[in-house]
Amino acid sequence: MIAYFDTSAVIPLIISEPTSAQAQECWSASERVASARIVYAEGHAALAQAARIGRIAADALPAAVSRLLDLYDRLEILEISDVLVRRAGALAELHALRGYDAVHLAAADLIREAGLVFVAGDEGLCGAAESIGLDVARTGGNR
Repeated sequence: MIAYFDTSAVIPLIISEPTSAQAQECWSASERVASARIVYAEGHAALAQAARIGRIAADALPAAVSRLLDLYDRLEILEISDVLVRRAGALAELHALRGYDAVHLAAADLIREAGLVFVAGDEGLCGAAESIGLDVARTGGNR
């Protein structure tokens, strides 16, 4: 199985959440794990925000970022190309997605192949992925 991880599914691998076990199960069950290059910037920003609002201790931030880097180094990274961003724009318009969510969906769509599972915690994004025919593993239910 190839798992495409949106940032909303990467963060539970780093910060303990109710969905952490499910995210870890998807990661462990996958032969390949992929994401768009923006996953690092988006993930680092989410971890810094978690420290600012007290979701994690401020002194835990360096270890969380280190864990993010470890996961990032293990990902099959999709580069942000003109084709990808144009597809993301169309998907954002069609499904009322935020920019980075649309980039993740477009990236998964570009590597679509048998056995690909889109892993995300954002319900709106999961619904959009299903509407374009991707198999989805939900790790949350927010939006």
